[in-house]
Amino acid sequence: MKKIRPTQKHKAFLLAGVAFSPVCSSLASLLGSQLFPTNSPWNQDISKAPVATNSAAIITNIGANQKVWPDWYTDSVANGTNTLYGIPFNVVHGNSTAKVSVIIDAYPDESDIVPVPIPPNAVIEGDYQNGPNLHGPGPGGRNDSHLLIWDIDNNVGYELWMASRPTDITSTDHKWHADQETFWNFNTNHFRTLGYTSADAAGLPILTGLARPDEGLPIAQGGQGVINHALRVTFPSSVINSHYIFPASHSGFATATANTIPMGGRLRLKNTTAVSNKIAALGPQSQIIARGMQQYGLIVADIGSAMFVSGASGSVDASNNLQLVWDMTDVNKLRGLTAGDFEVVSLTPVVTGLSASQGPTNSSFTITGQNFSGAAGHLSVLFGNTNATAVNVVSDTQILATVPAGSGTVDVKVQSGFNKNDSASRPGANLTAPIFGYGTSALTAADRFTFVPAAPTIQSATLRNGNLIWQGTNNSGAGGTYHVLTATNLFTARTNWSIFTNGTFDSKGNFAITNSLGSFPRRFFSLQVP
Repeated sequence: MKKIRPTQKHKAFLLAGVAFSPVCSSLASLLGSQLFPTNSPWNQDISKAPVATNSAAIITNIGANQKVWPDWYTDSVANGTNTLYGIPFNVVHGNSTAKVSVIIDAYPDESDIVPVPIPPNAVIEGDYQNGPNLHGPGPGGRNDSHLLIWDIDNNVGYELWMASRPTDITSTDHKWHADQETFWNFNTNHFRTLGYTSADAAGLPILTGLARPDEGLPIAQGGQGVINHALRVTFPSSVINSHYIFPASHSGFATATANTIPMGGRLRLKNTTAVSNKIAALGPQSQIIARGMQQYGLIVADIGSAMFVSGASGSVDASNNLQLVWDMTDVNKLRGLTAGDFEVVSLTPVVTGLSASQGPTNSSFTITGQNFSGAAGHLSVLFGNTNATAVNVVSDTQILATVPAGSGTVDVKVQSGFNKNDSASRPGANLTAPIFGYGTSALTAADRFTFVPAAPTIQSATLRNGNLIWQGTNNSGAGGTYHVLTATNLFTARTNWSIFTNGTFDSKGNFAITNSLGSFPRRFFSLQVP
């Protein structure tokens, strides 16, 4: 199906920043390389995320009985000129493979026009299972004709839409052509400019969302036995919202109603007894895919048939030789799952509690809640409108934050994303505008925090002109009332202290009281914050 695309020039931007401790120690990889960092939304564990308030309405619109459809078939040269159904990928050594220029015909202003290291005998979506389909892209040929190339030397990708070979019978100049080209750096969190598309309609990468046999096959069959990332899914335009949400950057033309889902929206296979029973009846390969759908879910990536999940028919080795293929008899058992077995989740941060409801500047405390991962390094903690001094994402449910300077009582908010305008399509196209991310936590009684002065540290006490002068740190401008405590003897255990007098520090951090204590050297004093 032809994708709906913008007409603006594409630019990419990179995200990095906030300290992050991985939610899981390792993620499934492609020939030893991880696609995107652990804090990427593609690698986000959403198994505990809250269900969206409009989930039931969206599932009803999709059709609760709509079957899950694994959108790939077998890959075998024995099948001759049967179409290679699915989205293949090619592995190339970018440091030694010559790069060629690709002519971008339809959308040059929104493409990354860079030379591409295309390997010999590159496989394109819509090719035959025993070799190239030279009828070119489009209807009657290779249809969408995606060409995916992953550079193993540099962990970067090149994705082309409506790719055309120099040898296609439709070629007039015998050069490489495509309607759109996108470059992806999988070493960092890499996104399209808001409002722009990619080789995928939603502005997303395609390779990262494929179900691949090198991951999904059991270990005994040569795979990794786990899919630790979200999978790509399509829906008809009647189900797609006219907005997009992180990590997508582009939307299709549809009606923004309560029972539609935006590009980039996330669905999760339910973890109920009924669904667990269905999974138990699946084969070993389809079970692995289903568990990935429970933990990482599906990302809405394109307009197409409902509940069509994307995959690669086969995986290749580092020399681009076909290495592993699916058992489609097993995989097709996924059709026993339906849209009614899924729920739409909300990934907006949620704050459920603070380890301390009050504290001084520069103190550290823990924020508990949900949806703290997947922000691609852009997760902020705000005390009112002031950013925390430091933020460390411990897990999807815990953040360690350092209190900034402030006063009074404020709400502690967690924001996933950063302010970024959509200047390419329309200001309201980003569902969480002006934030590109999952948004900001709602205010609740559980997020209230009160600033208190830091406890004073007494360094000396001296007599000056009949006054007792306390000197130390954390005293200047403290603003609170402090109690002067006394014990009757220096050598008495420091218990049962009594309040001698009250007062406040001056602007220089000095606390003065009239010395009417009598024998000063025989007494011991301290300060206490009320």
